Amino acid sequence: MEEYGLTLSDIFERNEKGEGFLRDVVERAHDEVGYRLNGDNIAMQITPIRDEGLVITFSDEGIAGFQNMLEHIKEVLSGFDPESLREAAKAVAGKAKEESKELEETCRILVFASMNHAMRYCAAIPSELSVRSHLYCLKDTYYLVIEKNRLSKKNFNKISAQAVEFARLHAPTEEKLLYLEEHGECLIKDRAVSTLRKICL
Repeated sequence: MEEYGLTLSDIFERNEKGEGFLRDVVERAHDEVGYRLNGDNIAMQITPIRDEGLVITFSDEGIAGFQNMLEHIKEVLSGFDPESLREAAKAVAGKAKEESKELEETCRILVFASMNHAMRYCAAIPSELSVRSHLYCLKDTYYLVIEKNRLSKKNFNKISAQAVEFARLHAPTEEKLLYLEEHGECLIKDRAVSTLRKICL
């Protein structure tokens, strides 16, 4: 990190300097030990070690890999310099919150325990509303992605609020959407709400 003139916040904030460093790490891994990417996306676990720098671990597991990594990092960081951790945590939280808020204005992810719950929710949406929507199945759970598209903000928020009775609302992130597309089974590519409403009624 000294060689690159980096701080922890550069790494966790994923700014230009930090991303350049991580790209070089991947290239070095390829040159020195023959590491190759299996796909376009990888997850990285970056763990600061007291007085010894960073340990960087690669994973091809996408968002699931990130979740497992974060749990591990919490344990390792328990004895690390508090000021450095606060700085890095603020940077990560701020960026994630900003990205999530932007996506939430145009997209929502509804998580249903069963197809029956998804159908009942769709049946409750007024037929005059055209909802751009996609249905996925992943590990016996159903994910309905609804987009604001041409809906008014009022109607978009209204149909999102209606979901509370039937589903859990997940904050949308690019990672979650990509993970659904890559690992989930797309049951209905578009107009999922309209399709399920017709079946239910």
